[in-house]
Amino acid sequence: MRILVADDHRIVRSGLRHILELEYPGVVVGEATTVAELFGQLQAGRWDVVILDVALGADNGLAALPRLKAEHPLLPVVVLSMYGDRQFVVRALADGASAYLTKEQAADEELFRAIAAVRAGRRYVGASLAARLADHVAKDRGARPHEALSSRELEVFLLLAAAKPVSEIAERLRLSVKTVSTYRTRILEKTSLASNAEIIQYAVRNGLVR
Repeated sequence: MRILVADDHRIVRSGLRHILELEYPGVVVGEATTVAELFGQLQAGRWDVVILDVALGADNGLAALPRLKAEHPLLPVVVLSMYGDRQFVVRALADGASAYLTKEQAADEELFRAIAAVRAGRRYVGASLAARLADHVAKDRGARPHEALSSRELEVFLLLAAAKPVSEIAERLRLSVKTVSTYRTRILEKTSLASNAEIIQYAVRNGLVR
């Protein structure tokens, strides 16, 4: 089996490689730290599963997912992210991900179950995420403004909603302060909100932050 791990954290890649090699003797584990490296690896060889992080340095893994599935429609993708917000889960599954796990819940056995499921052509979502997803589907979504945001804009939006300063968001996402400020401006325009305080109030009203 050949598994490609796309994550910009060396410790995460190393940890995943270790448990995958223990579980699947003879497995080939490839690594990518950016979207460019991801597509380079996909073009260079055949892969059975991709484990994809949402954040890939200055890039966004979810933003690359539609292209990945367009070019490799049969390749199963397991999204492994620090984000458990249902908006990310819904968007990832809609764009072609076969499974979604948070890094908190991705204990060895959970990850192995996800890999087995996607290789068998099924989808897999961790139990806690499945409950949030069911709650999301049960509600009338309507046309809420935040649903028009791109994956990266939603990422910044949720951090702003958690009252994180622009400088901290920039450091966490490995972006410049200027770039984060540009995203903030776009977010305010798309959502018709006027300030960070209104972003926080909106997020609380819509159950986007806990």
